[in-house]
Amino acid sequence: MSAPEKFPESLQSLLDAYLKGNISVADKERLMEWYEGFSDIEADVVLESPSSKQSIKEAIWQEVEANVEAKTGLKLAVRRSKGRQRRLSYRSIAAVAAAAMLIFLAGLWGEQLLTGKKTASVADLTENQGVQLAAQGHHGALLTLSTGQQVELDSSGAGKVATDGGATLLLADGKLLYKNDAVADARVRLENKVVTPKGKQFSLVLPDGTKVWLNAASSITYPVQFAKDSRSVNVTGEVYFEVAHLTKADHLTRVPFEVQSGALKIKVLGTHFDIRNYADENKVRTTLLEGQVSISYGANRDARTMRPGQQAVLNRETPDHFTVNQIDAKRTIAWKDGLFDFKDETLEDILKEVSRWYDIQASADPSKGKLRFSGVVSKRAELADLLNVLSATGVVHFKISKNEVYGY
Repeated sequence: MSAPEKFPESLQSLLDAYLKGNISVADKERLMEWYEGFSDIEADVVLESPSSKQSIKEAIWQEVEANVEAKTGLKLAVRRSKGRQRRLSYRSIAAVAAAAMLIFLAGLWGEQLLTGKKTASVADLTENQGVQLAAQGHHGALLTLSTGQQVELDSSGAGKVATDGGATLLLADGKLLYKNDAVADARVRLENKVVTPKGKQFSLVLPDGTKVWLNAASSITYPVQFAKDSRSVNVTGEVYFEVAHLTKADHLTRVPFEVQSGALKIKVLGTHFDIRNYADENKVRTTLLEGQVSISYGANRDARTMRPGQQAVLNRETPDHFTVNQIDAKRTIAWKDGLFDFKDETLEDILKEVSRWYDIQASADPSKGKLRFSGVVSKRAELADLLNVLSATGVVHFKISKNEVYGY
């Protein structure tokens, strides 16, 4: 297939009309025909970062990059995956120029393409209805000490936060740290709890040196001082662990680390893994990046051993066994690095993420909820930008009322 012509000024005018939602059916067909010249290549467009710096080989993408940079001051990089099954889809340049952070690939069949519907932007909707959409989330959490005292944690702060059970709690580099000033009686389990509300995420280092990241609407409960021969914590929501390697008095046997999340139990000797167990989601996911874990669910159920790169998925409706798949595990923890990374996700599930991060109520009409999208977007993005990108696909629109978003 020959490459399409370079991005001419005439097509720029069509792009501008598309973004404003006043493009004609004929012009929309022309724009899409030109773009579909690269239909044998699927491309996700993401913000340039140390992990996503890739050269842009085709002239078309050089032109798109220059166009977007001129409009937004942001540079783009392209991740390419060859050999995918071809599907008709909106791989919309309009979405790139509109947000400069994301392309959503909406898996659609031919009859859904080029409908000619006029897409009102989220900016128009909010202006017409006098609605202020929430700003993007940020870092922060609520700490509850063993005494019941509560402390607001702000990643911008630094220094001593509190003392509890012989330990001094500090904020440094946006993380909560523990410094044991005196040896407490480990037989008395004094617990701390860190909770991230909607719209915030946070990280901390447990008293044993284990590093923990909490996604929005998550929590972890743990002792101020762990026992010498065992470690256990309890979590809700989504939490990523990098477990510290500790040995018992013989200096040979590792101190086990156990995580409880509802009926899910994970036993660890020392590893990196992610638990996702939100009450409003039907699936419970455990993803292993390094090491080895043993997982079980409920009483009297056999444990399952996982290996790096595997994700165990349990459906709450049929909790008799786990489905274990080999995946790109690093995508699973993109959230801790400030990214949404959706791969063939339903709109319904995407809007659950949106609800948690932007602290709103987001839902979709059942006829749209199962549409699938892929893409990468910074969690620093404004909600209006993210919704505008979804709207730019032309297959979903949004109504906004007060603190609620509805896709239709």
